[in-house]
Amino acid sequence: MRRMRAEWEKHRAILMAFPHGESDWVSYLSEARENFIQIIRGVLDFEDVVLCIDPRDHEGKKIIEEIFAQEISSHHLRIYSIHTNDTWARDFGAINLEEEGQNVLLDFMFNGWGLKFASHWDNQVNHTLKTHGEFAQDELRCGGMILEGGSIESDGRGVILTNTQCLLEANRNPWLSQEEIEEKLKEILGAKKVLWLHHGYLAGDDTDSHIDTLARFISPTQIAYVGCDDEDDEHYLELKKMEQELLDLRDLSGNAYELIKLPFVRPIWDDGERLPATYANFLFVNGGLLVPTYGDINDEYALKILQDALPHLKVVGIPCLTLIRQHGSLHCVSMQLY
Repeated sequence: MRRMRAEWEKHRAILMAFPHGESDWVSYLSEARENFIQIIRGVLDFEDVVLCIDPRDHEGKKIIEEIFAQEISSHHLRIYSIHTNDTWARDFGAINLEEEGQNVLLDFMFNGWGLKFASHWDNQVNHTLKTHGEFAQDELRCGGMILEGGSIESDGRGVILTNTQCLLEANRNPWLSQEEIEEKLKEILGAKKVLWLHHGYLAGDDTDSHIDTLARFISPTQIAYVGCDDEDDEHYLELKKMEQELLDLRDLSGNAYELIKLPFVRPIWDDGERLPATYANFLFVNGGLLVPTYGDINDEYALKILQDALPHLKVVGIPCLTLIRQHGSLHCVSMQLY
């Protein structure tokens, strides 16, 4: 039996990559590092962190070693010297499967979200971690197609949630039809059913509408999603259409999902460009849920909605205003390892 685990299942660590001067964070590197340190601290309250630091980044390594000396000595924070193009571990990190009771890591090809950005170093991270011994007990297997972790959601029981906006984008797997992609997801991930959305987007998103910015499983029977109630907002119609698609979805037993509507973040602009801020980009950690916040009037409301929906978890807000300047958020810079 093969299945893609749900994110809320127990992890052994969260994979991240630290911002460095050769990445797109260079113009506000100090702010970016402060934001990543906040996230690392937030994760360490619940579980271990595996952190890639580019070997060119001597200053970054020194900062981390000074701030987290205790966590490093106790091996709760494990540092690896690995070249990276950038910090989006969700999309170059290995996707974990359970196969016949064993952990299998799938290393899919990452091509910078459809050839938008360089990814030659990021594509080597998983093999380098394997060489360094972090994945010593696990099989690392080629995924066999271009696929990013942020583009798929798993309920842990054989249902995959995704969308056509991303997976059918012309520069990812142009030789595959939607039907062929669905068959590959079933074969490779052990999926029994693939749920496709065709609507929904966020302005400023470089990923072609990753599902983890729009709609997320929070249990096998519940989906949290982004809604927009402002009829004058450019997202209103598309997100309403997405909401209707979610209402029409059925699980393996033919049941509708309980939908948890998350508030929309008020427009955030940077140099005249609207940024894709979203509360759906949360991260499950062992015993908790880390939720991105943006200094928005709806921050506390979003946290309350998720806390009410997941009373068995500790829901914690993590400021992500700096992250969103590079068009990503909390879930995008992290990948769970089982």
